[in-house]
Amino acid sequence: MKKLVRNKIPRFAPNAKYRKLSSDEIEGALKDKIVEEALEVKAAPNNQNLIEELGDVYSVLEAFLDYKKIDKQFFLKKVAEKNREKGTFSEYILMEINNNHN
Repeated sequence: MKKLVRNKIPRFAPNAKYRKLSSDEIEGALKDKIVEEALEVKAAPNNQNLIEELGDVYSVLEAFLDYKKIDKQFFLKKVAEKNREKGTFSEYILMEINNNHN
C-alpha cells in the first residue's frame, strides 16, 4: 500500500518505508489523499471520528492550496462567489434525476 502521510508519521511508524515524492507525483497523491479522507468522512461512525476526519480533509485541502500556490483568501473569495451564484448546501436539497428516456 502506498499513500501520502502527514509529516510526522515516520516518527510514529518507523518500520515502514518512506520517500519524498517527486514534483510530478505530488498533485496525484494529494488528489488520492483527499478522496481517501472523504471516504473516511463518509464511514465515520460517530461525531468524534467525524470531526477528526473532517480535519484531515481540511489539512489535505490546505496542503493542496499550498502546493498549487493558491492564496487562501483568493480561494475563499472564489468559494464565496460560487455560493452567491449557485447557493450553498445549507438547505440540504437532494436532486433526483430520472434517467429513463421512455
